[in-house]
Formats: sequence, structure tokens, C-alpha cells
Amino acid sequence: MSETGEAEARLYNHTDRLLQGHGRLLRDTERNQLLFEALSETVTSEAAVLDIGSGTGIWAVAAAVLGARRVVAIEYEPLLLGVIRALAEENGVTEKIEIISGDSRQIALGRDFDIVISETIGHLVFDESIVSIMIDARERFLKPGGMMIPQIVRLLAAAAHLKGADEKLPAGIPLAGSVFDSLSVNIPVALDDRARLTLLSEPRVLTAADLRTVGGMPDLANMSARWDLPDTGEINCFAVWAEAVLTEKVSVTTYQTTSWMPMIYRIKPFQKKIGEVGFKLTLTDKTNYWTANLRKDSHFEDQSYSPASVAAELLTRSRPFSKVLEHLAVTPG
Repeated sequence: MSETGEAEARLYNHTDRLLQGHGRLLRDTERNQLLFEALSETVTSEAAVLDIGSGTGIWAVAAAVLGARRVVAIEYEPLLLGVIRALAEENGVTEKIEIISGDSRQIALGRDFDIVISETIGHLVFDESIVSIMIDARERFLKPGGMMIPQIVRLLAAAAHLKGADEKLPAGIPLAGSVFDSLSVNIPVALDDRARLTLLSEPRVLTAADLRTVGGMPDLANMSARWDLPDTGEINCFAVWAEAVLTEKVSVTTYQTTSWMPMIYRIKPFQKKIGEVGFKLTLTDKTNYWTANLRKDSHFEDQSYSPASVAAELLTRSRPFSKVLEHLAVTPG
């Protein structure tokens, strides 16, 4: 393939992923209605609104339509800038909206904004840098007494049962495949089919950040929760999801939305069917680590998982193929 062809292929793949991702957001009725309600509560004709990580621009345009006197939309992805402009034109608010390309943390603006909104929330809350983005915005852009949307973000967890988690692979053909079971249990997955999931405990907060006051990133290395449960026999995973307090009256939980999804951390069923169950999650820039344990009197069970375990197992199994390992060692990235 020529250099031009490769560049076109990369652009096509990037655009395809970009539009699919934002398409899911745009089709998320629950998310859209709650964020619009939060803006409706706070935007006035005197308000200046800053939308950080504007994406397709729907919250910047919504703020302008709701009557804000000034709106600034900051978006890092250059391909989306034209979408924001087109949406503003379609809704007749072009003159109210200023569009800026880049990372808000590297952009100089005055402390002129009554409302700062940012939807830079990932499946695990903190994986799109919302804390550092909002601390910077609070210190450099927000007027004293101004409103931040969201105000508080939390990460919650619950013990759960995932239907089909014990499905045998490969499906439909008469081959043994226990190797796939041992590998897949170490890979967290974003669950889009909530019907497969049954929560078996009350949610617990793993960690939280009040964006109005927080001074730095919460500790993501020691997040844990415990439950004393009368029946642990059905537990085969822990579900983890985000919750955002948008205003005093409006909150959104990603467990109920279609664009954000709960993350599923699978475990093997406990041997004991009653006891105190513990879950610990560690998030790093590169991977996830989780442990699950059960205590009942003198009985104790402990399990540990991580994608890193998968990598170690695969490398061990691949050692006879020395040339493969040499290739992995020298391949850039």
C-alpha cells in the first residue's frame, strides 16, 4: 500500500471509531436528558459557560439555546470542530459560541466563567482525566462562587452474577478450551447488555472526588469494599461503575446509561456459600489489578487477577518460540 493509501486508511479508521463513539453518546437518552436538565437549572441570560472536552458540541450549543450570553467550547479532536460549528449554525447560536482547539490545561482564558461543564468521564470515572481538568478549570477559569458540572464523581462496586460467564469456548464445536477460561477471567470487560447482570449486594463507594474542592487525584491503588452476605454462591464477578452528581438535584449513574457501561471484573465462584466478601481494585495507567476474598470464621479464600497475569502466562507458553519473543522485544511500542 502506498503512503497515501496508508494515510487514508488510518484517517478512515480514526474517523470511524470517532463517529461510532460519539454516536453512542448521542443516542443515550438517559444521559442526554439528565445533563440537559442540569444545564437548564443553572444557565441564565447572564451566564458565561465553558464546555471542556466539548465533543460534538451538544452541551455548548444547549447552553447557548438555553440563553447563556457567552459560550466557549474547547475540543482536542480537530475533526470534531466542524461538527460543533455546524450544530451551532443549525440551532441559530453561531454568534454566541467560540470554538477553541486544544487541551484546556494548555489554553489561556480569563477567570470569566459562571459555569464550567465537562463530560470527560470514562467507564471508570477517572480514565479521561476529569480530576486534573476540573481542578485546572476551577483555579483558572471559574469565577468565585461559580458552578461546576459535575460537582462530585464516584466509583461504585457491587458483588454480582454475570449470566453466561461460564460459557465454554470455543462455542459450537467439539474442542476442549479450558485455556480460554483461565485467560478470559483475567480480562475486565465493559458490559453493554445489563440483562445479563444481577447485583447481589448493595453498591459501595470505592472512591470519590468532590471536584469543587479536591486538590489532586484520588488514590486508585487501594480501593476496596466489603459485604457480609448470607449467600455468596452465585457471585462470579464484581460490577464497577461511575456516578456523577451534576447539581444538587440531578445525578447520573453510568449503570443506567447506554453509552457509559459498567466494568465487569470476573472471579471464580467461592467455595464457601456464606461469609464476608471483600473486593479490592487497583487501577494504573497500564492495567487493572483486582482481588476477591471470603471470610467465614476460620475459613479464608483469596483470589487475584490482572491482565498482567494473562501476559505472563502467554509469555511462559511462548518461550519455546524464541524467535517470537525476540520479535516482541524489538518491535517499537
